[in-house]
Amino acid sequence: MSNTIKQRPVEPILAELAAAGFNPLGSFCIAIRDLITRADKIANNNGEIQAKANVTGRTEQISTTLQNVDSAGNLSSLANVNTRTTDLLTDGTGSPLAGGKRGFVALDTNNRLANSFRANPVNVSNTPTSSTTLSNDGISTSIVISAYTSQFPPGSVSYNSGSIDPGSFTAEFVYFDDPTFAGGAVTFQFSPTASTQTAAEGRVPVGQITTVGGAAKTGGGSSGGTGGHAGGRGFIQG
Repeated sequence: MSNTIKQRPVEPILAELAAAGFNPLGSFCIAIRDLITRADKIANNNGEIQAKANVTGRTEQISTTLQNVDSAGNLSSLANVNTRTTDLLTDGTGSPLAGGKRGFVALDTNNRLANSFRANPVNVSNTPTSSTTLSNDGISTSIVISAYTSQFPPGSVSYNSGSIDPGSFTAEFVYFDDPTFAGGAVTFQFSPTASTQTAAEGRVPVGQITTVGGAAKTGGGSSGGTGGHAGGRGFIQG
C-alpha cells in the first residue's frame, strides 16, 4: 500500500515569499518547500503523526503497523506474536518454564501423576479400616465384597459393596481400578495370580480369599480373616 496522504499546496506560500522579495525559485525557497512538503505528509497541525504516514522501509500505513499496540506501547494480545514458543523465553526466578515442562511430562490430562513410577510409594499405600472385606458362605461360589473404607496417606476413601463369582471354590485375589481415587461404585475383578493386582495403573487390591465347599470363609480387610493376609494389600502372596 502506498502513501495516499496529499500534501497541502505550497504555491500560495511561495507566492507570498515572492511578494516579500524572495525568489521562490531560489535554492532557499526550494528547500523550504521540500521541508514543508515532507512534514505535511507525516504530521498534522498539532505536530501529531498522521495515521496514513509510512515507516521508512515499509509500504503499509503506520496505522496498520500499530493496530495491535495499545496506548501504553504494549502488544494487545499474545495472538499478535508470530512465534509464541516458550523456547524463545528466558527462564525467570523460580524457573517457571523448567517447572512447567516437568509438570507437563509428569502429569496427565486430569492433573494427576501420569504413572506410579513418578509417585512416592507411600502415596498409593492403603489399609482397609474393616477387619475383613471378603466373604463366602461355602455353599455358593460367589464371593461378597462388603462396603468398606480404605485409609490412604492423604485421606480415607469409601467403596461400595459388590460381588464376584469365580465359578468354583478356589483361592482368588480381588481388586478393582480406581485411578482417580474417586471411591463409590467400582467394578470388582479377581485373579488367582497375585501379580495381576499390580498390572495396571490405578489398581487397588482388596485382598485374598480361599473358598472351600461346605465351609464359610472370609478374607481381605485389615486382618485378612481366615485368609490371614494382614494389611489388606492383596498383593501379598498366600
